[in-house]
Amino acid sequence: NLPELLRLYRSFADVQTKEMVKLNVPEDERFVINLKPSDTIIELAEEIAARADRIYAGGLDPHIDNMLKVTSDGKKLALDPRCFVPESHDEDGSKLNECAQRIYEVWTDTSDIKGTQIVFCDLSTPKVKFEDYEYGKDFDAYNDLKYKLVQMGIPKEQIAYIHDANTDEKKQALFNKVNAGDVRVLIGSTAKCGAGTNVQKRLVALHHLDTPYRPSDMEQREGRIIRQGNTNDKVKIFTYVTERTFDSYSYQI
Repeated sequence: NLPELLRLYRSFADVQTKEMVKLNVPEDERFVINLKPSDTIIELAEEIAARADRIYAGGLDPHIDNMLKVTSDGKKLALDPRCFVPESHDEDGSKLNECAQRIYEVWTDTSDIKGTQIVFCDLSTPKVKFEDYEYGKDFDAYNDLKYKLVQMGIPKEQIAYIHDANTDEKKQALFNKVNAGDVRVLIGSTAKCGAGTNVQKRLVALHHLDTPYRPSDMEQREGRIIRQGNTNDKVKIFTYVTERTFDSYSYQI
């Protein structure tokens, strides 16, 4: 079994954790951005909670509704109501608007060193290319965020999605651009921007737009910036949490 294998492995291996080894990595400054839910979010969250109550009460066909669907819808709502109900509106004070503002501020403040940023979002990945995206008609979190950043003044060439690099060669070319500071905002998912994503050279900020399912995924994300080879002494990590949504439950886990 696994515990016995680990015991045997440790009998001849010298295991060192990151807490034991003093690596030359940047110091992280953390910011939890607590966002007040809109009336729309509160109303939809109550509907999701009522669904969960009906499921727990029993007698509901799992093909019609189940806790996996409830969890998925709850996480969508926590990111943006438009992920859950496409007809919803873009609301002031949303995660995407707050994140865009902070990305722009960091982009401006670190222009002298061509500081770069990485944004993690596992949900609502790009459905169309940015050139084909129509704000107000189409919606996905990636294109919505890029649209807002471009409107603020960040050149679109400086914002990239990991999903556009669909081969190893394209990924390496993208990583090289981030490390050179030519691409200054990289948006990606935990799965695609996890282990092997070496873009740390100029990273000054990381943004958690949504919550991954496992605590180990949080470590993978933050391992992109708190990493040897980052030339910055200090970095910022922003975590966006919408109150009275599934975010609270997810971060407790």
